[in-house]
Amino acid sequence: MNSKDFRRWQQEILARMDQTSRELHIGLNETRRVKAIAQNTSEILDDLDEQFCKQTGLTNTDMIFLFLAVGLQIARQYLISNEVGRLTASQGDTLIKKGLNSIPGAKDYKDILIQSVPYDAIQTGSHIVDTGLSGSTHRYRTLGHDPVFGWIFGTANILTNSLTKTNFETYQIQNMMIVRHYPLGVGGMLNDAIQYSVEDWRRLVAAVARQAIHFGSDYFTKQGLPIPAISVVNNDLAKYMLIDWHIDMFSITRGMTVATLINLIITIAHRLFFRGKTEMEQRLYEVRTRKIISYSNLIASSSNLAIVSVTRDFKKLDVGGIAVTIYRLITDANFIRKVKEEFIFGSYKNMILGDDF
Repeated sequence: MNSKDFRRWQQEILARMDQTSRELHIGLNETRRVKAIAQNTSEILDDLDEQFCKQTGLTNTDMIFLFLAVGLQIARQYLISNEVGRLTASQGDTLIKKGLNSIPGAKDYKDILIQSVPYDAIQTGSHIVDTGLSGSTHRYRTLGHDPVFGWIFGTANILTNSLTKTNFETYQIQNMMIVRHYPLGVGGMLNDAIQYSVEDWRRLVAAVARQAIHFGSDYFTKQGLPIPAISVVNNDLAKYMLIDWHIDMFSITRGMTVATLINLIITIAHRLFFRGKTEMEQRLYEVRTRKIISYSNLIASSSNLAIVSVTRDFKKLDVGGIAVTIYRLITDANFIRKVKEEFIFGSYKNMILGDDF
């Protein structure tokens, strides 16, 4: 090796040593940086938690949306109370019949679909003592009117021309009159319904369709349909809810629908004011939106419960809105918790990895 090659080799060695020294120095500094972060983890996480709270706290604009949402929810509760927007039983039947008349080709099945259901019978024959059924009680004392059990027992009653009460007493019906106890009771009735369906599946289809039509005609009426299973568990409570308080499937689903619609309108309007760019900024903004919805629903439902407890006017009880409030509190709390975890631990992870990563 001549002197020129030796000097070149020597310079390469020195350059490599300098590079290694710089890398070791960078590694040492990085180790010290990570060590400092690890030693102060508790303080850093507390600081990130405080930053999250500041960035998701409601601003003046958010407060305007909050008060607007509360006002709309409270106005909804008292402008559309449980007894508002009802039809009479005959009006409900007429509405359903008009709908059937508009269905092409429905004439062959019309008589089957709109004939009286047997569990509407209240007159008794000479061999039957008082059943406790009347025009004002049969809605909450027959399983055919239960929104859940009705699909089974109401359909079976239609197939077998029978009536089953909420205590499972079952009667045979003839010409809309209760004539006798059903042979072998509710078990015999269900067995016959299954047999009739096996013999001709079209019977089952027609019975289910007629059950659905009857639900539709009763849904909007003044007495409405009871809350599922309430009449089976506590018949007296079902009576108060239907007759005195007008708390039924119509009032609850209507309350849920309108409350959800207001929440949707507020959500869409609030998102129009988003000015961020990153995905995390968008998620933090959504936390504020969800806080507005949850707080407004909670305030409206709390005020409704307070007023009802003072006035004892249960017709004003917003069961549907309360159900939406509970749902929003659970789902929004879960969303906020997940975003908070992403923000805090994501920021902490980025600190550990450093800018070079």
